[in-house]
Amino acid sequence: MGLRIDPYVAVTALIFAILVVPMGCKRPQVVNLGAVFTFDSVIGRAAKVALEAAVADVNADTSLLKETELRLFMEDSSCNVFRGSFGAFKVLEKEVVAMIGPLSSSIAHTFSDIAKGLQFPLVSFAATDPTLSALQFPFFLRTTPNDAHQMSALVDLINFHGWKEVISVYSDDELGRNGVFALDDELYKKRSRVSHKVPLSVHSDEGSVTAALKKSKSLGPRVYVLHFGPDPLLRIFRIAQKLQMMTREYVWLATDWLSVTLDSSSSDRGTLKRLEGVVGLRQHIPESVKMQQFRHKLKSNGSMNAYALHAYDTVWMIAYGIEKMLNEGINITFSYSEKLIHAEGTKLHLERVKIFDSGKVLLEKLLEVNFTGIAGQVQFGSGRNVIGCDYEIINVDRTSVNTVGFWSKYGGFSVVPRHTQRKTGFVSDQKLGNITWPGGGREKPRGWVIADSASPLKIVVPNRVSFVEFVTEESNSSHQIKGLCIDVFKEALKFVPYSVPYVFESFGDGHSSPNYKHIIEMVADGVYDAAVGDFAIVPTRSKLVDFSQPYASTGLVVVIPTNDDNATWIFLRPFTIGLWCVVLASFLIIAVVIWILEHRINEDFRGPPRKQLVTMILFSFSTLFKRNQEDTISNLARLVMIVWLFLLMVLTASYTANLTSILTVLQLPSAITGIDSLRASEVPIGYQAGTFTLEYLTYSLGMARSRLVPFDSTEEYERALKLGPTAFGGVAAIVDELPYIELFLAERTGFKIVGEPFMHRGWGFAFKRDSPLAIDMSTAILKLSETRKLQDIRMKWLCKTTCAEKSDGNLEPNQLHLKSFKGLYLVCIAISVSAFLGFVFRMVRQFVRYRRMEPTSSMPLPSWSSSPKMRLRELVFGFVEFVDEKEEAIKRMFKKSDDSNNPSHVVEVQADPEMGFCVMISGVSMGLMLLCVSGFWVLPTEGAGRESFLRNSSSRPSSVNVGALFTYDSFIGRAAKPAFMAAIEDVNADQNILRGTKLNVVFHDSNCSGFVGTMGALQVMENKVVAAIGPQSSGIGHLISHVAKELHVPLLSFAATDPTLSSLQYPYFLRTTQNDYFQMNAVSDFVSYCRWREVVAIFVDDEYGRNGVSVLGDALAKKRAKISYKAAFRPGADKKSLHDLLVSVNLMESRIFVVHVNPDSGLNIFCVAKSLGMMGSGYVWIATDWLLTALDSRLDLKTMDLLQGVVAFRHYTPESNKNRRFKARLQNLRTKESLGGDDGSFNSYAMYAYDTVWLVARALDVFLGQGNTVTFSSDPNLRKTNGTNIKFSALSVFNEGERFLQVIHDMNFTGLTGEIEFDSEKNRINPAYDVININSRGPHRVGYWSNHTGFSVEPPETFYSKPPNTSAEHQRLNDIIWPGGVTKTPRGWVFPDNGEPLKIGVPNRVSYQNYASKDNNQLGVKGYCIDIFEAAVQLLPYPVPRTYILYGDGKRNPSYDNLVNEVAANNFDVAVGDITIVTNRTKFVDFTQPFMESGLVVVAPVKGAKSSPWSFLKPFTVEMWAVTGLLFLFVGAIIWILEHRFNEEFRGPPRRQIITVFWFSFSTMFFSHRENTVSTLGRFVLLIWLFVVLIINSSYTASLTSILTVQQLTSRIEGMDSLITSNEPIGVQDGTFAYKYLVNELNISPSRIVPLKNEEEYLSALQLGPRGGGVAAIVDELPYITALLSNSNCEFRTVGQEFTRAGWGFAFQRDSPLAVDMSTAILKLSEEGKLEKIRKKWLTYSHKCSVQIADTENYQLSVQSFWGLFLICGIVWFIALTLFCWKVFWQCQGLRPEVEGDEVRASEVASSSRSGRSLRAGSFKDLIKVVDQREVEIKEMLKLKSSKKFKASQSSAETP
Repeated sequence: MGLRIDPYVAVTALIFAILVVPMGCKRPQVVNLGAVFTFDSVIGRAAKVALEAAVADVNADTSLLKETELRLFMEDSSCNVFRGSFGAFKVLEKEVVAMIGPLSSSIAHTFSDIAKGLQFPLVSFAATDPTLSALQFPFFLRTTPNDAHQMSALVDLINFHGWKEVISVYSDDELGRNGVFALDDELYKKRSRVSHKVPLSVHSDEGSVTAALKKSKSLGPRVYVLHFGPDPLLRIFRIAQKLQMMTREYVWLATDWLSVTLDSSSSDRGTLKRLEGVVGLRQHIPESVKMQQFRHKLKSNGSMNAYALHAYDTVWMIAYGIEKMLNEGINITFSYSEKLIHAEGTKLHLERVKIFDSGKVLLEKLLEVNFTGIAGQVQFGSGRNVIGCDYEIINVDRTSVNTVGFWSKYGGFSVVPRHTQRKTGFVSDQKLGNITWPGGGREKPRGWVIADSASPLKIVVPNRVSFVEFVTEESNSSHQIKGLCIDVFKEALKFVPYSVPYVFESFGDGHSSPNYKHIIEMVADGVYDAAVGDFAIVPTRSKLVDFSQPYASTGLVVVIPTNDDNATWIFLRPFTIGLWCVVLASFLIIAVVIWILEHRINEDFRGPPRKQLVTMILFSFSTLFKRNQEDTISNLARLVMIVWLFLLMVLTASYTANLTSILTVLQLPSAITGIDSLRASEVPIGYQAGTFTLEYLTYSLGMARSRLVPFDSTEEYERALKLGPTAFGGVAAIVDELPYIELFLAERTGFKIVGEPFMHRGWGFAFKRDSPLAIDMSTAILKLSETRKLQDIRMKWLCKTTCAEKSDGNLEPNQLHLKSFKGLYLVCIAISVSAFLGFVFRMVRQFVRYRRMEPTSSMPLPSWSSSPKMRLRELVFGFVEFVDEKEEAIKRMFKKSDDSNNPSHVVEVQADPEMGFCVMISGVSMGLMLLCVSGFWVLPTEGAGRESFLRNSSSRPSSVNVGALFTYDSFIGRAAKPAFMAAIEDVNADQNILRGTKLNVVFHDSNCSGFVGTMGALQVMENKVVAAIGPQSSGIGHLISHVAKELHVPLLSFAATDPTLSSLQYPYFLRTTQNDYFQMNAVSDFVSYCRWREVVAIFVDDEYGRNGVSVLGDALAKKRAKISYKAAFRPGADKKSLHDLLVSVNLMESRIFVVHVNPDSGLNIFCVAKSLGMMGSGYVWIATDWLLTALDSRLDLKTMDLLQGVVAFRHYTPESNKNRRFKARLQNLRTKESLGGDDGSFNSYAMYAYDTVWLVARALDVFLGQGNTVTFSSDPNLRKTNGTNIKFSALSVFNEGERFLQVIHDMNFTGLTGEIEFDSEKNRINPAYDVININSRGPHRVGYWSNHTGFSVEPPETFYSKPPNTSAEHQRLNDIIWPGGVTKTPRGWVFPDNGEPLKIGVPNRVSYQNYASKDNNQLGVKGYCIDIFEAAVQLLPYPVPRTYILYGDGKRNPSYDNLVNEVAANNFDVAVGDITIVTNRTKFVDFTQPFMESGLVVVAPVKGAKSSPWSFLKPFTVEMWAVTGLLFLFVGAIIWILEHRFNEEFRGPPRRQIITVFWFSFSTMFFSHRENTVSTLGRFVLLIWLFVVLIINSSYTASLTSILTVQQLTSRIEGMDSLITSNEPIGVQDGTFAYKYLVNELNISPSRIVPLKNEEEYLSALQLGPRGGGVAAIVDELPYITALLSNSNCEFRTVGQEFTRAGWGFAFQRDSPLAVDMSTAILKLSEEGKLEKIRKKWLTYSHKCSVQIADTENYQLSVQSFWGLFLICGIVWFIALTLFCWKVFWQCQGLRPEVEGDEVRASEVASSSRSGRSLRAGSFKDLIKVVDQREVEIKEMLKLKSSKKFKASQSSAETP
């Protein structure tokens, strides 16, 4: 059991604690505040007044601090860090609880270290340096927005105007440098950059500023960004005006320093005139009552600005914090610092400095403050920065400063303030007022000019010898390079927003086309900068270079020669099997229907069952030929026959037309139908030499190289194809890219394309890897397409005529399916069923009448049974018998009944014996009809001169002091201290150096603290040192550099590598080690060498880490790479903090970790990484030189095991015996001093420390040898500190310090670390690093890096005698073992391991859902785009966890611009769908290579043209009609001749015979001639003629069908041009880019644009038309339109040409490595043919609607079409006539009389004939008579003559 506490006691104790305990804390009467800033400055003058006013107002407010008075102690920092620090110490003597200030970011860095050491809050209202971070400076607060916020606004302004490059001009201090670093980061996000940086010293004179600006004029960019502290003189603009840089081509953008300057002083007209056109930022302070009251109170002060307001609010904020602390009973106490106890006894008395004990508590309370001040809301966010404010965009004209707009973080730009509206990211949604630019113009400057000093871009172009329309070099004296590709490149450059000087260099011998693969490799190797030409974008090339977006679509096709072929069963192809079956069934059904309707009234349909069945079948099928012998009598039957014959007419006409179409398609058949059949064969194949086709056919398709024949020209193409595969040099087919083949076919006939393009590609321009021009040219190409200039260039260079015959893989494209005749069948069936039902109704009616008649009827009545079942049966059979009776008998019975009016009279009805058959037929027919009806409804050195110094005999000091300041207990300090000792020993022992002068070193331990280091530096300086060596820390280096500058003491650091320790800001700082600027460039080169694009930077959040990483970011940006995530940790972070940091790092996408930390704690990172599994395969760890510093100091197996695979850099020191001896000596020295006997504390910094001492000694020797003396004097600025506790007056100035510094800079000697010589920027020359790979054996050097050669496997000094060469092909490193023991270079990234898969946004479409839509499958989505994405993902060499998220409400298509913006805003990782790659979208996301071609087209309704009354004559030409008519007459005559003698129908009077000939000949056209032909010759001639007539009839029908079809496809909208000129409404698809394109690019009024949601609205709007509330036309992308036309049964057509060319791609976040891999995968899909398979799966439509409208005259048939038939007819006719004439002549000869007597006898014989004519064979008249005589008569005459001749011969023989 536990101790139980009474609740009452607990409550009482709590109340006591709350009420009584605070009584033990007495509120102080006074609380002191400090303020240190520059009084006489633009900000200071206003801030001083504001601070005093704020203190007064706080003390006047009795509700705050109550009886406690707030006192403010202010000190002037005089714009000097050193003096400001003294001022701070003076204020601290007052025991202040917080300090306000400073204004300067540089001073703020120093103050922040002091604040950290003494634990008081430092609150700045004007230090905006974004690197003043809470991690490094935990006691620093800022009540004004930091410059990162301001730079974001400035970058948005740059992006708003479309500028890509800027020149930054800034002060070379913390404010300027770090602000520009932030600007750089923000610009990179927008794919822009700072192309040139112009740092200006804070104390630079007019001459240096002029020189710097003049140098920048030679560069291309004309957009200047100015970032300084406020300058009341506005010097920069005065100098710019003198240099004529304030003209129309320049842009000047200023941060808020300009507005602060202008707001703090009254500007005269001269100033405003000088500033005309400048655009700047001003903090937007909302108007409020407090603001008005404050202005009224301080109206006498004319220097108010935004920072004064922040100063006022700062006092109130501190007052609120103090109140919170006092309310909690916290005492305000101070104590002495233990860290400064060692300073006791010195002249400075630093031990008197006190610490604020409650500083941390007050800091916490300040962070909790949240109130509304006069400057707005005061509330702290992340990083202990006040939440950012909005900015005004100000513009200076000649008379005033105007506000032209506002910027907010969430709302972007607007002409009025907006705070809550979400920023869309699209420039079109941002607005600003009119801006006056330099020179007074209102038109936005271009922002760049052609650079005066830029080297032109070397562009290689292929010197083609074939297909020169694309690109070639003229062979004449001009050697001009021209072609389609060149024009596209030049036009695209016009859209690039900066100058691109370039020079074309042709490649090729001019005899054969060059090898394109070789050209690409030369670009990759840096021989050329880019390649312009017809370069296909293929995976193997995209791995070497960066391509632009394609400017032309292409793909491989197969070309073969044409030939003929036959199809035996082609006559069956017009109809499908299903249609044939339905047609056959229809004949049977119509037979039954007609029989039913005619059976009773038509004798032809009566008789025995067999006869009736035969009659039915013969009748139905004879209707096909219109030769049915049976007549129909009933009206219903006749109606059914009319409909049936109409259906037959449509069927036969459709059959004829479709057979004609199929025959047309089959005119060019081939055994090679595409790449598949070609691949399967063994025939030789031709290809164009130099292209990628060879590589594709061999490697991708596996074809034997022996089959492939290269060709260089179209002439070789033609010759090889004509020779064929069997002849030497011939080929069966050519495989080449489509644009080449189109040109080839346009110039040559007899060839055709077979199959579909089997590898879709595009042509692009090739650039070196990571060239920013590739991206900008891609955007420019898209812009060319949108402005329709690509089409213009294509029309200029390429033939308009292409091969008309392009084979379709389907040889039966025009088969007619059942649904083609669904409507006709429905009508026919409806009529037939209606007729049948009418008949049944009539029969039932008659039967009822019959049953009501009396039993006297003559017809037998059925006997009625008593059983109901039997009665029903008898009734049914009685009805059947009644129906079977003749109609005439029924009518007679009813008539007789009516006449007699006798109810008992019964008409006898005789039952027909065929009743059973009738029942069967009726049942079957009804079943068939019901079945039929139901079936129809279901379907990126200089050397210093040496100077010889002569020694003189002037007196030298006996000793000289040199200070040394570093952290003893550190990897560097432990190695450096013995090195210092060794160097001092060697220097003092060398009689050739400092003769008679001893060098003393004053050591001080900085203890890794900025505060302690600063205090230590002051103590060192107290010893009158001529130089100070150290510190090792870059942070402390910044602080001590200000002290060195003030006291003129050279500061030489052997380990502070921070690149921002520049000579401009710190003139007395000199670095004897390498600058991290070079190391970061080495790291960047390594990242580029391994082809990585993103890295994660892990660094310590201090000057060393931050500034090093900032330079790394600059270096990576030059290589088109970036730091994707910056992981900063505070100095001295424990393992738990590192664990949390690495956990967050591991969630990132990049697996390339660059670690830039201190050597003392850096190994902890790898310990934590090992525990998190981050040292395995797939990870890459790159460490800067800190790691080898640590390893060289402590090397053990455990550490080696921890660092397996890490790549690190180490300062390169040449190997020498001197180095080895020094290392051994250092070990012995440490042993003697009992500091350890191992090799554990030696590293390269020991050698740099050693060399630094020798550098000071040698320089001092030269300095003294020149007669210089060493003297010191007191600093007049420090004398006033005598009355303070800390005696800064004890510090002395080295009078000869500047001269001594110059001597040091000019030194040149060789030390342990190599040649020691400095360049103009005080950096060591020839920087170089070892590249180290740590494996199981320890650190292993894999190469070297130097800024002279880049990477190499040879020591750098071997290349110094050669020219610099850092080209890509010369970069070499040995093999590297990566983490996990992997030897293959890791990919470098994975998907973010944050527990979430890739978020893929998919448009939730409501129309065209076959592209992308919602589904219930595992993915949740489906469609063509989804299948392509999934197929591409499967080709990636790594898994891609992903989830699809629908975007849109499902009621209308979502905005695709918004979807892309969601990706840019990081709400989605990818957008997958039918997303068009357009210019605006490429500014925010990265697109893959397009997976589908697209472009805008116009769809309009079409209607039939008004028919001409003579349209029926159009199928034939006039000549054809004339010849045909003559042939009819000729045939008639021939038949008459051949039949006249045999056929009575061709005899008679002449008039009758002439009419017969005309009637017979022309009736053959319709096969309706009645005259029969008797003679064999006549029948033969007629048979041939009827065949000719059949062909002519079918051809006429087919031609007329085509003409009438073409005539229907007419529209008053002819294309986009006619649509633009009209004022009619235009429909666009809702959510697509078409709306913005029409409005922004084509300037069509938005009121004319009608968004349409789905296909139904499309169809409805087109059908209604503009007058009915619809649209005149629809503008949409081609893939959608293809589907629309198909789904509307080709009711509409596209008109005009495709007027934009674009493509669909997948949208990824900026610089996503997945975008590159997916592009390669898409190209691979195309190579493998999978893209085409997916397309066929989703985008195969039942209707393919023709787009082109041809001229009807092209379809007219001429005599040329039928001369062969006419020739055959002529030959037959000639033979027939010849035979006839020969026969007649023979008969005529046989009738010639032999003697006169014969004439008399012939006359007698003739008299007995019908005509009684006489024959005289000798005359022509007699011949005609013989021809006219009947054949029978002639034969009788010949027979009689022969008989008589025989008798005469007998009688003559008997006569003696």
